[in-house]
Amino acid sequence: MKILKDNSRNRLMRRAAWGLAICLTVSAIGGCAKKTGPSEDSMGGESQTEARSPVSGQNETEPGAMGRYGETKVQLPQSIEEQSFIQFIRGKEGGMELYTADRVPDTGKVLEAYRYVYQDGSWQQDQGWAGNQALKDLEIDLMHVAFGMDGNYYAGGTDRDYSYHLFRMEADGSAQELLKDEFKPKNGERYGLIPAKFEVLEDGRIAVYNYSEVVLYDASGKRLFAMAKDFSGDTGDSRGFCTDDEFITVYEGQIARYSLQDGSIVENIDYSGIQGSREDVKLLGDGSGGIYAVNETGVSHSNKGGTLWEILIDGTLNHLGMRSLALRGFLEGDNGDFYGVFTGRGTTGMEMFHYEYDPDLEAVPPLTLTVYSLEDNSTVRQAASLFQSEHPEVRVEVRTAVENGGTVTEEMVQGLNTELLSGKGADILILDGLPARSYIEKGILMDIREVAEEAKDSGEMLNNLLDGFKEEDGAVYQIPARAAFPLLIGEQEALQAYFSLETMAKYQGEEPLMGIENYENLLRKVAHLRYEELFDQESGAIERDKLIQYLETVKIIGDANGSKTVFSEEEGERYFVSNSVLPNGILSSAAEYDRGVCSSGIECLDGYWELCIAAEVRNRHPESKFMTAGKIYLPSVMAGINSSAANKEEAEQFIRCLLSYDVQKEDLSDGFPVNKRALQSWVETEREGYSVGMGYGDYSISAQWPGVQVRQEIMDMLKELTVPVTVDETVMKMIVEGSRDYYDGKESVNQAADGIMRKLSIYLSE
Repeated sequence: MKILKDNSRNRLMRRAAWGLAICLTVSAIGGCAKKTGPSEDSMGGESQTEARSPVSGQNETEPGAMGRYGETKVQLPQSIEEQSFIQFIRGKEGGMELYTADRVPDTGKVLEAYRYVYQDGSWQQDQGWAGNQALKDLEIDLMHVAFGMDGNYYAGGTDRDYSYHLFRMEADGSAQELLKDEFKPKNGERYGLIPAKFEVLEDGRIAVYNYSEVVLYDASGKRLFAMAKDFSGDTGDSRGFCTDDEFITVYEGQIARYSLQDGSIVENIDYSGIQGSREDVKLLGDGSGGIYAVNETGVSHSNKGGTLWEILIDGTLNHLGMRSLALRGFLEGDNGDFYGVFTGRGTTGMEMFHYEYDPDLEAVPPLTLTVYSLEDNSTVRQAASLFQSEHPEVRVEVRTAVENGGTVTEEMVQGLNTELLSGKGADILILDGLPARSYIEKGILMDIREVAEEAKDSGEMLNNLLDGFKEEDGAVYQIPARAAFPLLIGEQEALQAYFSLETMAKYQGEEPLMGIENYENLLRKVAHLRYEELFDQESGAIERDKLIQYLETVKIIGDANGSKTVFSEEEGERYFVSNSVLPNGILSSAAEYDRGVCSSGIECLDGYWELCIAAEVRNRHPESKFMTAGKIYLPSVMAGINSSAANKEEAEQFIRCLLSYDVQKEDLSDGFPVNKRALQSWVETEREGYSVGMGYGDYSISAQWPGVQVRQEIMDMLKELTVPVTVDETVMKMIVEGSRDYYDGKESVNQAADGIMRKLSIYLSE
């Protein structure tokens, strides 16, 4: 199956933020101590959550309270290890059924489909399942399986022309096609609808999940009405479920209940407090009109008629919160327990876990380790989940300054600084975007040289990415868990212009050196590319003459390519440019080089996903080459320990976990591993069936997963980088704000430089 990934030039870095602090106040883990799972009382009537733990309330679990859900791994047949997931459902007589497939490596098409049933406490393959052969005879690539409320099995999939077909599977092994005309391509279109899911009601009505709506048909195939739902951007978005008389889904950021009599909304329920930072959520019914919402926050429950949520299972304490896994299916058991099926993202094989209430488990682990970052980070989340599974006595609480793509403000950083200076704050600080140098000078960060030396001496690390953080006295205060680097693409003459401000300014090519940008991105990009030339590595200061040269160089580049401080909507559409800003300013521009609007392109490589287009561009231009921007790289997930931390030993163990192979091996789109074995595993990993494409106007480009030789080439480049670029964000903002009038032609470069230097001198002297 081909996956389309948005790789447009204007896309921003992936940002996510948890509402964890809010979610933890709702946690009903302590409340669960009085019951052995969701009782009948908690499934109907007035919500216990309403009486006990409103989303914005203060429902703190008492120390020493007992009882919470534990997680145990369910043994699956060994054959499933190399199979891919299709469906996890309740089938005939309510039994659990798991559907999987062997796929053709290059195309992802189903080669063989399998049905497993849960019997007597174990999973067994149904050797007599006729569905596989029936669908093979029809030449259908199986995508979905469902057991209807009418007591029949249904299956759906695509034919060789990628047209979708829906079948009722008869008892004699035959298949009866339904809704034959609904999935055909419309006039002028190549493909028809491929639904994310379908459900069949007791009276034979069929609910078909489109991207932004669910359409209900009667048993004869007549369209009745459509019900709107949110589209997450994922064509497999199937958030929602049907009961006998209602359809429940996510719409306009809330949980919406629709009447299946006329398609009208009868209730909206806010779930922002348990929404988490990602849009994927599994919704399922409790059998009494209530709703379970399952995501990285955990398993939350709301009664029918209730408006508040109770967190039954805290996702931070188990695999639900693990970013390297995708939750593919979730079912309630027979005794207030639950089962979840997970797959690795983009891989075959799967894992199943059982969640069962244990009155003898402590409601909250006795020791809490806090991790603070400005924005959410998947590697930190991954490490937190893994650390907790290995240290059940520790709860890792991850806190972020902003949620769901919010903007970090200067007031947030100042508030954190005040807290840290008073000897408070989190145990572990993720220093990305924070003034680490100032923290070191003020004694806020603990010397972690022992952890750093242990990591380097192990032979498991890319020491070239760690060496740049040792102080003159041998102390180490911060360690990167990930790294990215700018990859230049173009012909030799253009690429050599990047090696000084002077050569950038003097470059004379047929096209501008760089593509059109807003000036803030240009300033940030050049600051990172020429970091060694511009900033004092210890203090972060910049000399006035160098500042003037920097501002003038950016102006020369901007004049050549048509950059502005702000673009109008019409200009944005005409030049395919936006006013959005990245922290390092490096927007993907290999495609701009390919279409001939600039002499070079730059990609900020934080993984092999970002290499696809660049590798294809180089294939199109044999005269071009890849080059690093000197020896610089961009460290990320910069971890340090608060010198006032209450749990220093556990904090050191957490940093070791961050650097471990089990965390580093996961590609979470936030940087390359600093662990050698993990990086080698990335080089060796194939992503069969993966493709990426982009286009605008008359231009288009598509690319496959880069070959092993180019992946090895990039790894070899990474091993040679030795200069970490850590531009102080406060300094960067002062430069951006102080130069705006210069780029708008309202003042001279000297006036701009004087204003910037005044602010910098005050900031750097504090």
